[in-house]
Formats: sequence, C-alpha cells, structure tokens
Amino acid sequence: MKKAVPLVLGALLWCACADAAIRPAAVAGQFYPGDAVQLRAEVQQLLEGAGSASQSADAIIVPHAGYPFSGATAAHAFAALRGRKIERVILLGPSHYVRFSGGALPAPDITAFATPMGPVPLDLGALARLRTCADFSGPAGAHTREHSLEVELPFLRVVAPDAKLVPVLVGAGTDRATERHMARCLQSLLTPATVVVASSDFTHHGAMYGWTPFANRKDPGAAQLELGRATAGRAAAIDPRGFEEQVEVSGDTVCGARPIGVLLQLLAHAFKGSGELAAITTSGQVSGNWSQVVTYAAVRFSGSWTRWREDSPQPHLGTLDAAQRKALLALARAALRSHLGHGPELATWFATHHVAGNLQANAGAFVTLRHPSSTPHVPGPLRACMGIIEARAPAVDAVVSSAVSAAHDPRFPQLQLSDLGRLELEVSVLSPPKRVADPRAIVLGRDGVVLSKLGRRAVYLPQVATETGWDLPTFLSHLSEKAGLPADAWRHGASFEVFTAQVFGDRDE
Repeated sequence: MKKAVPLVLGALLWCACADAAIRPAAVAGQFYPGDAVQLRAEVQQLLEGAGSASQSADAIIVPHAGYPFSGATAAHAFAALRGRKIERVILLGPSHYVRFSGGALPAPDITAFATPMGPVPLDLGALARLRTCADFSGPAGAHTREHSLEVELPFLRVVAPDAKLVPVLVGAGTDRATERHMARCLQSLLTPATVVVASSDFTHHGAMYGWTPFANRKDPGAAQLELGRATAGRAAAIDPRGFEEQVEVSGDTVCGARPIGVLLQLLAHAFKGSGELAAITTSGQVSGNWSQVVTYAAVRFSGSWTRWREDSPQPHLGTLDAAQRKALLALARAALRSHLGHGPELATWFATHHVAGNLQANAGAFVTLRHPSSTPHVPGPLRACMGIIEARAPAVDAVVSSAVSAAHDPRFPQLQLSDLGRLELEVSVLSPPKRVADPRAIVLGRDGVVLSKLGRRAVYLPQVATETGWDLPTFLSHLSEKAGLPADAWRHGASFEVFTAQVFGDRDE
C-alpha cells in the first residue's frame, strides 16, 4: 500500500500538466530572430543604443513591427523598465485578424507564451480575476496568429525576466465607455511592481493600408511625423479625449488606438505622474520606401499607481465667456481642418486648451458654414449646418461631432479643405430642449424649435426667425415642410420642444 501513494500523486501531476498548454510563437524568425542567442544579442544591442532613461517607467507605449523597422524606437521605451522590480506586466495590444469589442484573454489552458529565449509565464490568478469582468470575454482564438503582443516579449524577457504576463487583446469595436470599464477592472491588478505596456504602431500610409492623404505632398514623411508627433503627444499628455478625438476625426490609422485608449483611461483615473514622447520615427527612414510607410512612437509614463478616481461631477452649462466662445470656435475650425486635411490641428487644439467648466458641460451644438455676405450684419448664403440637439455629451464633443457632420451636410456638395478659407464659421451651443404644450408659447428669436410628428422631426435654430423675419405661423409651416410634412401639419398632433442658443462666429471676432 505504501508504494501506491507516489503512483497516485504521479498520476495527478501528469494530469495537471496535460491540461496546460503554451501558446507557440507565431512570428519568430520573421519579425525578430528565431535563434535565442541572436535574439538576445539584438535586444541588448537595441537597448544599449537607446541609452539610459532619466526615470523608470510604470507604463509605456511601444511599436510592434519587425525589429529592423521599429526595434530601435521600442527600445527607447523598454529602456525605462531596466533596473526596476517588475513582477507583473499587463500587455495590451490590438487584434489585427479578429474583430470584436472589449478584451480577449488567452484560453484558460494556456499557461505561458513561447519565445526563442524560453516561455513567458502567464499570471493565471490575474487572468482569472479578469474573466469575472464582462468586458474581457472576447474570443481567445484571436491570440493564435496575433503578433502585436508577441513582438514585445523578447524585450520583456530581457528587462523583466521574472515578470508574469497578463496578455490582453483589445478589439477594434471597443468604444470609449468600454475602454473605461476595462481600465476599471485592470486597476485591481496594479501594484508598485506592475507595469502596463500598450502595443501600437501609429500612422499606416500607403495603398496597401487604404489611406493615402499625403501621397501628393513633397515630403510625405514629414507630414506623417508631424501627425504622429501630435497624436502621440496627446497620449503622452494623458489626454484620453484629445487622443481619441484626433484619431477619429483625422482618420489617422493608429492600429492600437483602442489599447492605447484603455491605457489612457487607466492613467487618467489611477495614476499620479506624467508622460513623455521618447522617440518617433517611420519605416521610410529605414527602408527609403515612401510609398508604404508606418510611423512608430515610444511613450514613457513615470509616477505611481493610485486608487481609482472617479470623474468630477458634470458641470451645468452656463453663459459662455469670451474666452470660451473663442475656444469653441477654434475647436470647430480645428476639427474641420483635421477631418478634411487629416492633419494634427485637433490635437494641437487639445494641447493648448484646458477642457473644464462650460466646455465640459453637456450641451447640444450646431456648426454652420456660410458664404461671405457683402452686406454688414446680414448672413451670407448657407453652405452647411449640422448639429446635435440633445445635451448628451460635453460641449467640446458636441462641437467636434457637429463640425465633422457639417463637412458632409447632405444638402450640399461635400466640403473640401480648400473651401474653408472662403467660408464664415458659426457655432451655436444649445441648452437642453424643453417640451411646450402650446406652440403659442414659442418666442421667436429667443427659442430654437424642434417639431416632431408621425416619426418625423425637424429643427430650426433661434437665429432662423431673426434672419428670415417670419412670423410664428410661417416659421412653423416651413419647419413642418422641413420635416417632410404638409405645411399645416404643425396645427394638429405635433409636439414641440424649445431651446436657447449661444451663437458666435467669425463675424464676432
């Protein structure tokens, strides 16, 4: 009977190992050397070339291209991890092959990720905790072919040899709210010995990427570096809104925008410190090929992790002062320029303006573009006018969204960047709409009006009545027709909401 004990224990140990698996390397020998000795030597050479960082980092953003193209840039971020105690690495990266929302974790039986220099063990306890969060239920199979996490592992084997890994792929369908929820779950894993790494390349420019706004520029590389520096600068400033608005509005092809978004939410709510753009370059500077170019950036964040801080209470919209009106007018112009010209203007606006007070308050907004008028105090012909009536987002977000919509007003030809210098810009910031039971309560010139009937809806801003001189019946008849209804539809069965607007534009400058 005594001999049976080790046999049973041996069987139990064998079963435990049989249930475990190691995720094999998918791009060893392609993106980085497949030989362990050669790989270690190359990583160490890249780190030595980066020099010493002035401060150790708690989080970094690094590229994930082949080492000949992005390795030197990545080393500028990884160098800031050398010499510090690291027990856990939360590694966030984009999913290039599978689309989903939220985070995808490896299959539960995966215990390590393979590298030519040996396996990197997973933090199974941390992964088990994340599996209890609904936003981390993405497909485990997304990890099979993915390179965005794997390319970072050789660097981590050198700078954090004892660390356990928490690998998370962030789907391209992830929205801002989900990024924040994911960050809230990840905060529970933060310790002084935890670092967070977000893996992302920046602008992808060329026909194979389907994005060529700089193709006709004399120096497309300079245009890409300018855009990349501005976009990465918003990340370094720990500005989630500015980063995401710049990427979304300009169309910038940052493949890891969603994992960077998760990191920025984490830094904005559970970190005390600052960031810096450590390096930025392009593949064209290595290959000399400017027809297909990718931008790479290395960003370092130094400080300390904290408890989760909730956002400040949402302020109520008040009267905009002169500086706020000027800021929102400049914001609309920057959004139009970034959207139509794919440039850095929106990031520059966020770099030079503090979003607080009325700019942070929920509001509706409209952006109007007009041809110049030769008559003082008389608006010129309309060129575009689009907006958001409901006060469901901060004024800055509403103005940006309205500006982008105005570029595509379906009543007019699509705006071109060259049009902007010939048009006058106007912004209307709206109060929350309030329902009125009787249209006779509408005060023309003060109230904007929303008419709804039979599933149709139309809106006039307050200035429409002033500009046209219509009386109330005429005003409401035109509004009914704008909604696709008969002119007298407002008289029976229609509902009305009113709002006020703070209106300002180029003519007020």
